[in-house]
Amino acid sequence: MMPLDPPAMKVKDTLTAACGRMQNSVLRLRLLAREKDLSAAEKTYTDAAEHNALYALAVTARDAEEQIPDRDGEHLRNLYSAGLVGRKHGREKYDALKARAPFGRCLLCGNSEISSLDHHLPKDTLPLFTICPVNLVPACSKCNQAKGDRIGATASQRTLHPYYDRPGQAGRYLFADITSWPVQFRIQALPVWDAELRARVEHHFVTFNLAQRYAEFCISVLTANQWLHQKIRRESGLSALTAHLQEDAEQHASTHGLNTWDTALRYGLADSNWYLHQGVNQNP
Repeated sequence: MMPLDPPAMKVKDTLTAACGRMQNSVLRLRLLAREKDLSAAEKTYTDAAEHNALYALAVTARDAEEQIPDRDGEHLRNLYSAGLVGRKHGREKYDALKARAPFGRCLLCGNSEISSLDHHLPKDTLPLFTICPVNLVPACSKCNQAKGDRIGATASQRTLHPYYDRPGQAGRYLFADITSWPVQFRIQALPVWDAELRARVEHHFVTFNLAQRYAEFCISVLTANQWLHQKIRRESGLSALTAHLQEDAEQHASTHGLNTWDTALRYGLADSNWYLHQGVNQNP
């Protein structure tokens, strides 16, 4: 996961933009009149997210929706696809949310190209959050499909929210073990994590099949760098190659983050005796 601060954009902004140029003027006025409700739901969402209570909110809101469906639920869901994605002014807001992701990478896997915005809380069951910017996360198609419309069976069985969860704030938790090809990625829980966060990080890792996907992502990076690594080892020796790999890892961590897969890969190479002595000369 790639953490990112919540967007400054508000639901008032997306509502106004998505309703712009709506041909059905009666429906447009009806939806614009829901601004107060949507803004209140947005505040409830951010308050819950900041206090790790988003799951409780989701369950409560889902149960309430099942008992008394929102009168504009279907219109709000359609407003996302037809207004925020489909209309010019709405699309500008949609694209602005997508463009916030560093390096154009999916925030859920940290690598693949963004294709859409994922609803962290599903729009099918929680319509009040359908066009709420803090609920819209830039994601690739694989992650969006893998996550689906689930809230989670328990508080621990839910994916991380890139805007609010910061599992790596206290240090490295993503590691790459390199004793042969392919590279093996794993999660190493930090001492400050409670049981719920440990379970959620692992659940995120498994839900998006990150161990296998990261191993596949590695191949192009390894192939692109092996010639240089071989040259340094041949001309300057093992110590020079070790120093280069360590510096490369530290530099990448400073620009891309400490717990991205490509940072983990670089630290893994620097720590791997197998790579220094054998792997550097073997195709991944």
